Amino acid sequence: MTQPSRNLAILGLQWGDEGKGKLVDLLSARFQQVVRFQGGNNAGHTVVVNGQSIALHQVPSGALHPECFLVVGSGVLLNLEVFRQELDRLLQRGIDVTDRLLISEKAHIILPHHIALDQWREGGAGVNKIGTTGRGIGPAYEMKAARMGVRMGDLKHPETLMDRMRPGYNEVCILLGPDAALPSLEAIASQLQAWAQPLLARIGDTQAHLMNAEARGEAILFEGAQATLLDIDHGTYPFVTSSNCSIGGLFTGTGLSPKSLGKVIGVAKAYTTRVGAGPMPSELLDATGDRLREVGREFGTTTGRPRRCGWFDAPITRHAVRTNGADGLGLMKLDVMDGFEEVGLVTGYRNSHGEVLTSLPSCAQDWLGVKPEVRMFKGWSQATRGVRALADLPKEARVYLDALMEAAEAPIAYLSTGPDRDEGFAWPGLFLEGMI
Repeated sequence: MTQPSRNLAILGLQWGDEGKGKLVDLLSARFQQVVRFQGGNNAGHTVVVNGQSIALHQVPSGALHPECFLVVGSGVLLNLEVFRQELDRLLQRGIDVTDRLLISEKAHIILPHHIALDQWREGGAGVNKIGTTGRGIGPAYEMKAARMGVRMGDLKHPETLMDRMRPGYNEVCILLGPDAALPSLEAIASQLQAWAQPLLARIGDTQAHLMNAEARGEAILFEGAQATLLDIDHGTYPFVTSSNCSIGGLFTGTGLSPKSLGKVIGVAKAYTTRVGAGPMPSELLDATGDRLREVGREFGTTTGRPRRCGWFDAPITRHAVRTNGADGLGLMKLDVMDGFEEVGLVTGYRNSHGEVLTSLPSCAQDWLGVKPEVRMFKGWSQATRGVRALADLPKEARVYLDALMEAAEAPIAYLSTGPDRDEGFAWPGLFLEGMI
């Protein structure tokens, strides 16, 4: 009889920035392989160790555990300059991952003309403005789909590198016009080769590597970037990212089959945040929203942009739980809500006609006029910061969490009560007990 897979996926259930990095870091010591499978440097995972914050944008969050092998899968987009800078910053902290890193030869590269096109759309062009990070992610995925992309494996063939880049480069030049301040193809190729030179030996077949690791009985941790409501297919389109950051992206971004996955943890904050444009019915445009932002330090890891804040949104979380088949919640930042006289929970939506919605709108127009139904709970004066046992939570917090689990249709597997590694606990009787 085949043994159940020990492999675990950690995915976001809201609009990103939920605190996935902390959970990946906590669990990495239990896994031999940690895999990033989609997204680019528009994602940022922050890990706090002994009060020191380390922001990781493209390097898998298992980097802080020397026994973990790090895999960058085929669904990832790499900005080589940023990637090299991140590796150098880790090295300055005494963390050298070079010998335990493998980058997929099929992973695509973000190029200067992708970034220029992204910023032109968001700024100068005034069209298709959705609040992207301006880091070239969308255009790079577009060119991947249009078969004009450049992959990491192409760096091993410098004689054909310019020919690979030329179609996409020329298309961007036509769109932006003669005033486009783009470096020449020769300059781009030269710079790419310089950045890539120390990495060439770390580029390879990650699909075969992971399959071989499975065959050896090694456990794999899959680290998602962004979150389900930003998924290109299952998010609040068009205000989404350009990759599949729900469960399907794991399989296309690694080449592994669904049989390779054991459990799924869906990560959410105890409230809701969002960066950029798009629907967010739970948003609080008042002093309460400001307080959540300030206490929670809700400013983007990647961009520094202030995040929109609101009460926990059960409808979007329930949608994400179902989409990903989440076995449990990693609920983060409960401590941010300490001291509120009341805390809210969005339990449902009504449309502009007053009708109760049973599923999320699929069209941007259908989100217009959607209002949240909010259930209010008594807040708690006793601090939850640093609590490490269920019995030590204030009873008011327990009442709120019980209602949250019922509304989201998922149990809490891990509760975070602060940013540091030791602030939080695995929920008794759930599958993470004994692992954290």
